[in-house]
Amino acid sequence: MQIFSLYHFFWIGVTISFVVGCYQMGRIPFSSVLHKVFRFSLFTLVAFNEAAWFIYRHYILEIPIIRNLPLHLCDISVFIMLYTLISKCRWTGELLYFMGAVGALLAVCMPAINEVGDIQLIAEIRYFITHIALVGVGVYFTFGIRFFPTYSATWRSYGFVNLYALLITPLNIFLGTNYFFTLAAPQQLIFLSVFPHWLFLLGVSLVFLLTFNLLYLPFILCRR
Repeated sequence: MQIFSLYHFFWIGVTISFVVGCYQMGRIPFSSVLHKVFRFSLFTLVAFNEAAWFIYRHYILEIPIIRNLPLHLCDISVFIMLYTLISKCRWTGELLYFMGAVGALLAVCMPAINEVGDIQLIAEIRYFITHIALVGVGVYFTFGIRFFPTYSATWRSYGFVNLYALLITPLNIFLGTNYFFTLAAPQQLIFLSVFPHWLFLLGVSLVFLLTFNLLYLPFILCRR
């Protein structure tokens, strides 16, 4: 997919629309069955979407299991999202607002889709369904369910992201993989290859930190 093409802007528009819809869910009483229907529908859609894609890549494309593991940051966020949609756990909802939403938003803005040919369109739809859901669910639990985070949640989320990067890197070296792009930048972002990889990692880390704090800014302003 060409970044910032008309087709890409279409998906960015879908992301914005879904996020606005998730925010507006806060206008619906918490006791309404609509909240349960929304969470169940989203859980079913994303779970089926990810399971079907894993099966397709493993059994049809015959991609080795070590290169098909759900170990990118957004994959971990998907598991957290599915758990939170069922449990309505507050602290995982905070993780989704900061870590899940920011990571998925970066993925929406800079899509890393490798598939070409007849399967490309399906791959793109599957990719954006999952990542748009991650962005929206973080907003839903924060503003729709009103799990307003504390400032410490920004640092817990930031610590989680960096800890995961530290833990996945030795596994990447051992398996020869590149989960969470800790060993190399995404191939689709070829312009980044001219920079040292440590600079890419530092830049991404700072983007996470800055964005986490920007996401908390509305709560600071509301308390004044």
